[in-house]
Amino acid sequence: MNTITTFSANRKGRDFVVGDIHGHFKLLKSLLVHANFSAEQDRIFSVGDLIDRGPESLEVMNWLAEPWFHAVRGNHEQMLIDCVSGQGDIARHTRNGGAWLYELAATTQHELSNALQKLPLIIEVDLEDGRKIGIVHAEAPLLQDDDDWQTAKDALSGHFGEDIRHRALQTALYARGKIEQQNNDLIKGISRLYVGHSTVSSVTCLGNVVYIDTGCSFHDGALSLVELDADTATCVTMRP
Repeated sequence: MNTITTFSANRKGRDFVVGDIHGHFKLLKSLLVHANFSAEQDRIFSVGDLIDRGPESLEVMNWLAEPWFHAVRGNHEQMLIDCVSGQGDIARHTRNGGAWLYELAATTQHELSNALQKLPLIIEVDLEDGRKIGIVHAEAPLLQDDDDWQTAKDALSGHFGEDIRHRALQTALYARGKIEQQNNDLIKGISRLYVGHSTVSSVTCLGNVVYIDTGCSFHDGALSLVELDADTATCVTMRP
Protein backbone atom coordinates (compact mmCIF):
# COMPACT_ATOMS: atom_id res chain seq x y z
CA MET A 1 0.00 0.00 0.00
CA ASN A 2 1.34 3.40 -1.01
CA THR A 3 1.34 5.38 2.26
CA ILE A 4 2.98 8.78 1.70
CA THR A 5 3.87 10.81 -1.40
CA THR A 6 5.83 14.04 -1.02
CA PHE A 7 6.10 17.00 -3.39
CA SER A 8 8.73 19.71 -3.41
CA ALA A 9 7.75 23.37 -3.69
CA ASN A 10 6.19 24.49 -6.96
CA ARG A 11 8.57 27.23 -8.09
CA LYS A 12 6.86 28.00 -11.39
CA GLY A 13 3.15 28.12 -10.53
CA ARG A 14 0.45 27.67 -7.92
CA ASP A 15 -0.75 24.72 -5.86
CA PHE A 16 -4.41 24.06 -5.10
CA VAL A 17 -6.24 21.53 -2.95
CA VAL A 18 -9.79 20.51 -3.89
CA GLY A 19 -12.56 18.96 -1.78
CA ASP A 20 -14.41 15.68 -2.35
CA ILE A 21 -15.33 15.59 -6.06
CA HIS A 22 -17.65 12.54 -6.02
CA GLY A 23 -17.84 12.12 -9.78
CA HIS A 24 -18.57 15.78 -10.55
CA PHE A 25 -15.65 16.39 -12.88
CA LYS A 26 -17.54 18.88 -15.05
CA LEU A 27 -17.95 20.96 -11.91
CA LEU A 28 -14.21 20.65 -11.30
CA LYS A 29 -13.49 21.86 -14.84
CA SER A 30 -15.69 24.89 -14.19
CA LEU A 31 -13.90 25.53 -10.92
CA LEU A 32 -10.49 25.47 -12.61
CA VAL A 33 -11.69 28.03 -15.14
CA HIS A 34 -12.81 30.29 -12.27
CA ALA A 35 -9.37 29.93 -10.68
CA ASN A 36 -7.49 30.61 -13.95
CA PHE A 37 -5.75 27.27 -13.56
CA SER A 38 -2.71 26.67 -15.78
CA ALA A 39 -1.94 23.03 -16.60
CA GLU A 40 1.59 24.05 -17.60
CA GLN A 41 2.45 25.64 -14.24
CA ASP A 42 -0.08 24.76 -11.55
CA ARG A 43 -0.89 21.59 -9.60
CA ILE A 44 -4.11 20.20 -8.11
CA PHE A 45 -4.17 18.05 -4.97
CA SER A 46 -7.34 16.18 -4.00
CA VAL A 47 -8.46 15.07 -0.52
CA GLY A 48 -9.96 11.90 -2.05
CA ASP A 49 -13.47 10.60 -2.72
CA LEU A 50 -13.05 11.25 -6.41
CA ILE A 51 -15.80 8.79 -7.29
CA ASP A 52 -19.42 7.72 -6.55
CA ARG A 53 -22.67 9.70 -6.37
CA GLY A 54 -21.90 11.97 -9.34
CA PRO A 55 -22.44 11.25 -13.05
CA GLU A 56 -18.81 11.26 -14.25
CA SER A 57 -17.05 8.83 -11.90
CA LEU A 58 -15.47 6.90 -14.75
CA GLU A 59 -13.60 10.06 -15.80
CA VAL A 60 -11.38 9.55 -12.76
CA MET A 61 -8.99 7.56 -14.98
CA ASN A 62 -8.45 10.54 -17.27
CA TRP A 63 -7.78 12.90 -14.37
CA LEU A 64 -5.35 10.55 -12.65
CA ALA A 65 -3.39 10.36 -15.90
CA GLU A 66 -2.73 14.12 -15.82
CA PRO A 67 0.77 14.99 -14.51
CA TRP A 68 -0.62 17.99 -12.57
CA PHE A 69 -3.42 16.10 -10.73
CA HIS A 70 -2.65 14.22 -7.52
CA ALA A 71 -5.01 12.63 -4.99
CA VAL A 72 -5.01 10.72 -1.73
CA ARG A 73 -7.20 7.66 -1.29
CA GLY A 74 -10.64 8.27 0.24
CA ASN A 75 -13.08 5.84 1.77
CA HIS A 76 -15.03 5.64 -1.51
CA GLU A 77 -11.88 4.58 -3.35
CA GLN A 78 -11.31 2.01 -0.60
CA MET A 79 -14.85 0.68 -0.96
CA LEU A 80 -14.33 0.18 -4.70
CA ILE A 81 -11.00 -1.58 -4.13
CA ASP A 82 -12.50 -3.86 -1.49
CA CYS A 83 -15.56 -4.73 -3.58
CA VAL A 84 -13.61 -5.48 -6.74
CA SER A 85 -11.25 -7.73 -4.75
CA GLY A 86 -14.22 -9.66 -3.35
CA GLN A 87 -13.68 -8.44 0.22
CA GLY A 88 -16.14 -5.54 0.29
CA ASP A 89 -19.85 -5.00 0.85
CA ILE A 90 -21.33 -4.38 -2.60
CA ALA A 91 -24.78 -3.55 -1.23
CA ARG A 92 -23.26 -0.89 1.05
CA HIS A 93 -21.18 0.54 -1.77
CA THR A 94 -24.25 0.67 -4.02
CA ARG A 95 -26.26 2.51 -1.34
CA ASN A 96 -23.45 5.05 -1.08
CA GLY A 97 -23.35 5.97 -4.76
CA GLY A 98 -21.37 3.08 -6.22
CA ALA A 99 -24.04 1.52 -8.46
CA TRP A 100 -22.30 2.87 -11.59
CA LEU A 101 -19.35 0.52 -11.00
CA TYR A 102 -21.39 -2.67 -11.39
CA GLU A 103 -22.67 -1.61 -14.79
CA LEU A 104 -19.10 -1.81 -16.13
CA ALA A 105 -17.26 -4.80 -17.55
CA ALA A 106 -15.18 -6.74 -15.05
CA THR A 107 -11.99 -5.76 -16.87
CA THR A 108 -12.83 -2.07 -16.47
CA GLN A 109 -13.64 -2.57 -12.79
CA HIS A 110 -10.20 -4.11 -12.26
CA GLU A 111 -8.50 -1.31 -14.20
CA LEU A 112 -10.17 1.22 -11.90
CA SER A 113 -9.20 -0.73 -8.80
CA ASN A 114 -5.59 -1.01 -9.93
CA ALA A 115 -5.38 2.74 -10.57
CA LEU A 116 -6.96 3.66 -7.24
CA GLN A 117 -4.70 1.28 -5.29
CA LYS A 118 -1.76 3.43 -6.38
CA LEU A 119 -3.12 6.48 -4.56
CA PRO A 120 -1.24 7.35 -1.36
CA LEU A 121 -2.96 7.74 1.99
CA ILE A 122 -1.08 10.95 2.73
CA ILE A 123 0.34 13.68 0.52
CA GLU A 124 2.84 16.23 1.80
CA VAL A 125 3.56 19.43 -0.12
CA ASP A 126 6.40 21.83 0.62
CA LEU A 127 5.69 25.51 0.10
CA GLU A 128 8.29 28.04 -0.98
CA ASP A 129 8.21 29.78 2.40
CA GLY A 130 9.30 26.57 4.15
CA ARG A 131 5.90 25.45 5.44
CA LYS A 132 4.85 21.82 5.03
CA ILE A 133 1.25 21.06 4.08
CA GLY A 134 -0.41 17.70 4.69
CA ILE A 135 -3.39 16.15 2.90
CA VAL A 136 -5.36 13.12 4.14
CA HIS A 137 -8.92 12.11 3.43
CA ALA A 138 -10.74 12.10 6.78
CA GLU A 139 -8.53 12.84 9.77
CA ALA A 140 -4.89 12.75 10.83
CA PRO A 141 -4.21 9.21 12.10
CA LEU A 142 -3.37 10.35 15.64
CA LEU A 143 -4.04 7.41 17.94
CA GLN A 144 -3.01 9.07 21.23
CA ASP A 145 -3.42 12.61 22.52
CA ASP A 146 0.31 13.33 22.47
CA ASP A 147 0.93 11.97 18.95
CA ASP A 148 2.51 14.37 16.46
CA TRP A 149 2.40 14.29 12.65
CA GLN A 150 5.50 12.09 12.34
CA THR A 151 4.13 9.55 14.83
CA ALA A 152 0.86 9.48 12.88
CA LYS A 153 2.74 8.81 9.64
CA ASP A 154 4.79 6.07 11.30
CA ALA A 155 1.62 4.42 12.60
CA LEU A 156 0.06 4.48 9.14
CA SER A 157 3.25 3.11 7.59
CA GLY A 158 3.21 0.07 9.90
CA HIS A 159 6.21 0.99 12.06
CA PHE A 160 4.31 0.03 15.23
CA GLY A 161 2.77 -3.19 13.97
CA GLU A 162 -0.18 -4.31 11.89
CA ASP A 163 -2.90 -3.71 14.49
CA ILE A 164 -1.90 -0.07 14.94
CA ARG A 165 -1.50 0.36 11.18
CA HIS A 166 -5.08 -0.87 10.70
CA ARG A 167 -6.41 1.53 13.34
CA ALA A 168 -4.49 4.39 11.74
CA LEU A 169 -5.89 3.46 8.31
CA GLN A 170 -9.46 3.51 9.61
CA THR A 171 -8.84 6.94 11.15
CA ALA A 172 -7.29 8.32 7.96
CA LEU A 173 -10.20 7.13 5.80
CA TYR A 174 -13.27 7.31 8.04
CA ALA A 175 -12.83 9.29 11.29
CA ARG A 176 -14.81 12.41 12.22
CA GLY A 177 -13.82 12.77 15.87
CA LYS A 178 -12.06 16.12 15.65
CA ILE A 179 -14.86 17.92 13.85
CA GLU A 180 -17.60 16.28 15.93
CA GLN A 181 -15.83 17.50 19.08
CA GLN A 182 -15.00 20.89 17.52
CA ASN A 183 -11.44 20.25 18.68
CA ASN A 184 -9.14 23.19 17.95
CA ASP A 185 -5.93 21.51 19.14
CA LEU A 186 -3.00 21.98 16.77
CA ILE A 187 -1.39 18.97 15.12
CA LYS A 188 2.29 19.27 15.96
CA GLY A 189 4.83 18.81 13.18
CA ILE A 190 2.76 20.06 10.26
CA SER A 191 1.91 23.63 9.28
CA ARG A 192 -1.57 22.84 7.99
CA LEU A 193 -3.58 19.73 7.18
CA TYR A 194 -6.34 19.64 4.55
CA VAL A 195 -9.08 17.02 4.86
CA GLY A 196 -12.42 16.11 3.28
CA HIS A 197 -14.95 13.41 4.25
CA SER A 198 -16.93 15.52 6.76
CA THR A 199 -19.31 17.83 4.91
CA VAL A 200 -19.19 21.50 5.95
CA SER A 201 -21.25 24.43 4.69
CA SER A 202 -18.09 26.40 3.89
CA VAL A 203 -14.35 25.87 4.21
CA THR A 204 -13.80 25.43 7.96
CA CYS A 205 -10.66 25.57 10.12
CA LEU A 206 -10.18 23.79 13.46
CA GLY A 207 -6.72 24.47 14.83
CA ASN A 208 -4.47 23.87 11.84
CA VAL A 209 -6.86 21.41 10.14
CA VAL A 210 -8.91 22.72 7.21
CA TYR A 211 -12.13 20.94 6.17
CA ILE A 212 -12.89 21.49 2.50
CA ASP A 213 -15.65 18.99 1.61
CA THR A 214 -18.47 21.46 0.98
CA GLY A 215 -20.88 18.80 -0.27
CA CYS A 216 -20.81 18.97 -4.05
CA SER A 217 -22.72 15.69 -4.22
CA PHE A 218 -25.76 17.38 -2.62
CA HIS A 219 -28.15 19.74 -4.42
CA ASP A 220 -27.35 22.64 -2.08
CA GLY A 221 -23.62 21.96 -1.86
CA ALA A 222 -20.52 23.23 -3.63
CA LEU A 223 -17.07 22.14 -4.76
CA SER A 224 -14.29 24.13 -3.12
CA LEU A 225 -10.72 24.81 -4.20
CA VAL A 226 -8.09 26.38 -1.93
CA GLU A 227 -4.88 28.00 -3.19
CA LEU A 228 -2.21 26.87 -0.75
CA ASP A 229 0.18 29.84 -0.74
CA ALA A 230 -2.55 32.47 -0.75
CA ASP A 231 -4.90 30.50 1.52
CA THR A 232 -7.89 31.68 -0.54
CA ALA A 233 -10.91 29.59 -1.51
CA THR A 234 -12.90 29.46 -4.75
CA CYS A 235 -16.27 27.65 -4.83
CA VAL A 236 -18.71 26.52 -7.52
CA THR A 237 -22.17 25.58 -6.31
CA MET A 238 -24.41 22.79 -7.51
CA ARG A 239 -27.26 25.26 -7.98
CA PRO A 240 -27.72 26.50 -11.58
